[in-house]
Amino acid sequence: MFEISLYIFLFIYFGFLAIFFIFSILNFYHIVVTASFTLASFIVSFFVFSLATLILYATWYLLINVDWQTAVPLFNYEWFNGILIF
Repeated sequence: MFEISLYIFLFIYFGFLAIFFIFSILNFYHIVVTASFTLASFIVSFFVFSLATLILYATWYLLINVDWQTAVPLFNYEWFNGILIF
């Protein structure tokens, strides 16, 4: 039986968050450097920041009681027991 721990998915999520954070910083840097301080850029930036904050809070709220030591089976030979009849 091949298993991985559930916290591996948490590390993958943290990697995604790091990439998202880097792109967000580059986005705000681009807005500041190009001096595109318009109402539209403010509204879109505020919407993206608010949505990201809401998603982070929802993720934290939903995952607060998860046991991260739980094993996730990738493959179990018993799944195929009884399928092949020889």
